Amino acid sequence: MSIWTKARKNTPEIDCGLCGFPTCATFARLLVTENIEITKCPIISLEDYSDKQEELTRISTDARNITKPAPEQPEGGVLLSKPCMDSPDLLMAEMRIFNGVRPGSPQRFGVLDPVILCWLLDCVSSRYQDMRCSKELAYAWGDMEETKVHILRDGRVRMRRAKGKDHALESFRIIERTVIGATICNCCGHDLFSVLVGLAPPPTEETHTVLKAGSTISINSEQIEWNLKNQSMEVDLGKRMLNLIEPIYDVLTSQLNLMISGDFTSENTFDTRPQICKFIGMMLESSSQEYVTVFLKGLAHAHFLDNALQGLAELRQLTNEQQVNTGFVIELLKNAQKKALSDYETTSLDNSLILMVAHASRVERGLSLYEKWI
Repeated sequence: MSIWTKARKNTPEIDCGLCGFPTCATFARLLVTENIEITKCPIISLEDYSDKQEELTRISTDARNITKPAPEQPEGGVLLSKPCMDSPDLLMAEMRIFNGVRPGSPQRFGVLDPVILCWLLDCVSSRYQDMRCSKELAYAWGDMEETKVHILRDGRVRMRRAKGKDHALESFRIIERTVIGATICNCCGHDLFSVLVGLAPPPTEETHTVLKAGSTISINSEQIEWNLKNQSMEVDLGKRMLNLIEPIYDVLTSQLNLMISGDFTSENTFDTRPQICKFIGMMLESSSQEYVTVFLKGLAHAHFLDNALQGLAELRQLTNEQQVNTGFVIELLKNAQKKALSDYETTSLDNSLILMVAHASRVERGLSLYEKWI
């Protein structure tokens, strides 16, 4: 298990943002490389997380010499291509997803965020057979028709038994387009999703390195500023995107209103995955290639809306188990709806309330990001 995985597994893994970073994985990466204070995460200080705090302290203290030079990046990302030994008419190939780091420059992190990688690959089962992804191993594997595919956290994509060079390149293009949102920025440690929606700090260089990512695609910096009503984009395409993401937002606001009214028993039965998977499928269509950056930003919003729904579910469970004060939860959710959770200083709150604020923060962030984008 890599040092990055060990660090992340000892965080709360809820991506609430109270530490100042959008995800626990980002917090873990910067804890290891930047020696930020563990106490930036208010949840880690809770008694239930004391073991994790000790382990994180040990990991960050022991971390040494984890930076290494970025490898060469061949044109099109193709590192290796040769006939299979047992079937010369088939091809074995190795490609690399480019993370925007110049060859030879210090590479501070892995290329792909395992949590987002697995979240994305969960949606491409129709293109793969038996696709599996391990957040712990930071590794994914499966079959793409008869071609065996392996995706590593350093961005390498290995294929066996591809039906020729064109088939291997097309398969790689599909894979890269699917998982590019998991690419990690070398200058700030944030994933591409967080950078696209404005949750990352200003770049330490001219631009975020992750915005230069992609071996077969490129990020359009102008499209990052677009919303779905931008007149430069085809109207029909914008409507199709909205039709897939809006139901997730609608369910979030509906569930939020129910809980604010005091109804903590009506559980959400809406499955977000089909909507998100259709969105990824639409992004892979040839007609969508011109607007891949807009799709990636939309996918990022879907990711944070999904996280917000999980936050609501956690609050509902805590309330139903009578572990929390219902009145305080309702007050929190009202403030999340008004985008006023910044009024709550976690340092002045009782420890029993901090976790509730964290989950409410997930809701507030999902709402705020989406409403600004629309």
